[in-house]
Amino acid sequence: MSITDLTSRAEAQVAERKEINERLQKLQEEVSDFCYQCAKCTSGCEAHKLLELEPHKIVALLKRGLIDEMINSDMIWTCMSCFKCKERCPQKVAPVNILFTLKNLAVASGKQVPGDFTAMLQSAMGIGLIQDIQTVPTRAGETKTREQAGLPPCSKPKDPAKFQQTIMTVAMEKV
Repeated sequence: MSITDLTSRAEAQVAERKEINERLQKLQEEVSDFCYQCAKCTSGCEAHKLLELEPHKIVALLKRGLIDEMINSDMIWTCMSCFKCKERCPQKVAPVNILFTLKNLAVASGKQVPGDFTAMLQSAMGIGLIQDIQTVPTRAGETKTREQAGLPPCSKPKDPAKFQQTIMTVAMEKV
């Protein structure tokens, strides 16, 4: 007997759940079964207001095997990949890695990647950052660079060609 989501009438995808947990174990992460829903991951989430589902609820859906619901949702693309959920989890469950795996499965199944996400990846490939280094306006109406504002310089990849190759290797990796 499998779990049925009474809202969407979706059946649990047991095989997909097992595959995701196997991938997480390859990353030397704990599997979703260890999550006890304390919501510490959600309390530190930078994108909490943007997400349809909070990180601990994403783990709960995975535990129940309701994968299609997440893959067909845009919420997997709103994660900021700040890794706070991973840092805060007392059980070492990483919702961010679950979301990376779901993104890979979505792309492998032919889902369209949102335009903003594609633009961010293209920027990372081009300049090594997700956006160009910005100047900031001050209260006095001046515009300052990072150096003028007393901020440390942003680090870019030391070997841009190797960085691009690494991103392409990961992007083309079979799911």
